Amino acid sequence: MLITSRYVSEAPSDLNAFHLFPGTWSSRVPGISSTGLANLFRDERVKWCLSSLDTPGDVLELGPLEGGHTWQLEQAGWKVTAVEANELAFIKCLLTKNYLGMKAKFVLGDFTEGGFITKRKWDLVFASGVLYHMADPVSLLKDISMATDRIFLWTHYFEPDLSLWNESVRHKVGTKWLVYSEQIISVGNHKIRIVPQLYEEALGWAGFCGGPKNYSSWVYKDDLLNLLKVLGFSKLEVGFDDPGHVNGPSFAVLASK
Repeated sequence: MLITSRYVSEAPSDLNAFHLFPGTWSSRVPGISSTGLANLFRDERVKWCLSSLDTPGDVLELGPLEGGHTWQLEQAGWKVTAVEANELAFIKCLLTKNYLGMKAKFVLGDFTEGGFITKRKWDLVFASGVLYHMADPVSLLKDISMATDRIFLWTHYFEPDLSLWNESVRHKVGTKWLVYSEQIISVGNHKIRIVPQLYEEALGWAGFCGGPKNYSSWVYKDDLLNLLKVLGFSKLEVGFDDPGHVNGPSFAVLASK
């Protein structure tokens, strides 16, 4: 009996590995037309972040997805340790690392467990597309604040003025974003408001790369900025603020102590 299902019959090629998970790629890997649409390997948000930083050092990247931002950080001279909990995303990072010849260290696991983040100091913690996937974003930011003097975030946030939301998602506030189940977390004398967000039909996509639960928590933008200040980040640079983002209000912030 000839077993062929576990073997590739095509001639060896860098392209073959990217055909293992068809229809699940989010980012456009350079030179690989079968991957996704998001331009995460030439991301202006990363360029903006790096333009405000001085000498590269050790960076902890949370949630590298498919390695696009990892590659940009490495190209700028940073030594990257990237932690990914999604098994499929982790394998894709390894494929990308092999294809592009990256030196970055990819680690599989939940960075909120075992005190991983706070085991050492980092010159930068880079978390793009991560915070809004967390069930407990406040605890994550507390951990990060103990491990670094600089953090880069790109995240969605909850905007109470619904007129600013993109029309394609505005009608889902109340059903997808459970604003009537808003929670308040006290940090010192500050109140941090968070709104549960349900993943809904996204959970059915083979390439789903959200959080490990069927919901996450979105923080109000002003509360998030105040929380960073409470945690010791005195200098905040905000960019890419887009309340009309197609997937919900979003912005980037580079915070330094």
